[in-house]
Amino acid sequence: MPRTPGEPPKYREVADDLRRRVNAGEFGEARKLPPERKLREHYNVSLMTLRQGLGVLRDEGILESRVGSGWYVAEWRPIVRNALKRLSSAQWGEGLSMWDIDVEDRDMSATDVQIELVEAPDDVARALDLDEGIPVWKRNRRYVVEGEIVMRATSYIPDDLARGTRITQIDSGPGGTYARLKDAGHGPVEFREQLRCRLATPAEVEDLQLAAGAPVVEQHRSAMRRDGRVVEINRMVLDASRFLFVYDFPA
Repeated sequence: MPRTPGEPPKYREVADDLRRRVNAGEFGEARKLPPERKLREHYNVSLMTLRQGLGVLRDEGILESRVGSGWYVAEWRPIVRNALKRLSSAQWGEGLSMWDIDVEDRDMSATDVQIELVEAPDDVARALDLDEGIPVWKRNRRYVVEGEIVMRATSYIPDDLARGTRITQIDSGPGGTYARLKDAGHGPVEFREQLRCRLATPAEVEDLQLAAGAPVVEQHRSAMRRDGRVVEINRMVLDASRFLFVYDFPA
């Protein structure tokens, strides 16, 4: 029977229902899904449609396929990255870490933290609307969640905004960089993020301990204060298999 206009594809319905069942803990401690034959019968779909739905959850990091054994709920629980919640001033403005939104009660740490005053690279200078040679503070760190490297983040803050604040120290304090900018009268009120998926470079494979050819998400964020000045540029490279990006919009 043909779909009615606006009706989601059947494989999406399969994926949505399986996601609900996984979240409800239906598959127990063994985490093993029924065989594909039984799933086909349950959803009354073709093998191709079923595998499309399973593939959606595999790409989200919710399921994993084991050769000769079947489909399982993935041992790794994806980091749910909700941009609208984590960037809200109600989060960092209250001295909380944006990572509290992402990882909740999971163990997270920043490693390989490097803080230095450098001349702004040309592209960073353009993004921050700075003249050539103007110094910026570069904060470079790698994030580890439950023992797994998940992301490298490198942010740049103009020296005239960061000077004399804890932004220039390894521990920037409760609420992080944005809270310190707010303390200094430069708190961001608007953000712009750009994301693209691509294959990891050899250097990223080594840095994030990925398999060769693994996908990453490259995420660039600009933070602007009320007069429109860009107060921080943050460039992140994320292990695509570790994250689920969520965007909630009001109707």
